Amino acid sequence: MLSSMELVIQLKKIPLFSDLQARELAAIGSILRERVFPAGEVIIQEGSPGDTLFLVMSGRVKVIKEMDSPNPILLAEIGPEEWFGEMALFDRQPRSASVVAAEETHLLELGRFEFEETMREFPGIAIHACQVFTRRLRELQEKLGRS
Repeated sequence: MLSSMELVIQLKKIPLFSDLQARELAAIGSILRERVFPAGEVIIQEGSPGDTLFLVMSGRVKVIKEMDSPNPILLAEIGPEEWFGEMALFDRQPRSASVVAAEETHLLELGRFEFEETMREFPGIAIHACQVFTRRLRELQEKLGRS
């Protein structure tokens, strides 16, 4: 278990939260849940309902589209100080891909309800999150345009 101070320090390293103030980071830290997944375990199943974002503290995960098909597509590998599942914080759509632990992975889980409450209290969190998510979408569009 990470202490409150350790959580704030870890959150500051993650681009999603790097520009936030200490009190905003402390608010987010207070609503996180630590999770550990062994290698090979499915963390998110494509098509399932989603309401959480995951922050990778250690380990690595694979994001896979159509994992159960004969030709699964590896979309990304995500490691420490990165995150996945962010769309679930803003829409109520099913998960767009599966995520599997490539090795033992320590995650921090952030639920939509708690995140919404925190954003109401600290609107700067919502503004920054939208900026980061938009940047990520633009990078994905550029990547797809080059394919």
